[in-house]
Amino acid sequence: MSEAEQANSPKPPPYLEVLCKSSGKKTRFAAGTKAGFAVPLINRKLGIGAPVALHIESIREGEEPIIFGPDAVLVNYGNGWNLQTVSEMDFPGIGKGKHVRGFPTQIPNGKK
Repeated sequence: MSEAEQANSPKPPPYLEVLCKSSGKKTRFAAGTKAGFAVPLINRKLGIGAPVALHIESIREGEEPIIFGPDAVLVNYGNGWNLQTVSEMDFPGIGKGKHVRGFPTQIPNGKK
C-alpha cells in the first residue's frame, strides 16, 4: 500500500462503543478493554428495575453473534458489526428476575 493510500484509508476509532439494550445508551471503552471490565460498568449506569447485562456480543444481520467471555478483549469486527449487551430479557423464562435491580431496602439491625 502506498503512502497516499495509507493516508486516505479509514482508521478505526481509538475506542469501542457498546450499546446497552436495557437503557438504549452507548458506552465508550478504550481499545484493549476486557468484557469482564465493561459489563459491570454498564450495569452501574442502569436505573432501578432495569435488567442487568449478562455479557457482551457482536452482532451483524444474517450472521451468528460473536459472544465475548469475561476475559475476552472487546473487538470491532468492522462494517456492519455492532457490540451490544445481552440480558436475561433476551432469554425469557431463564433465570427470570435473578439479575434485576430492585429497590434498596434497609435491613433491621434488631437494636432499639
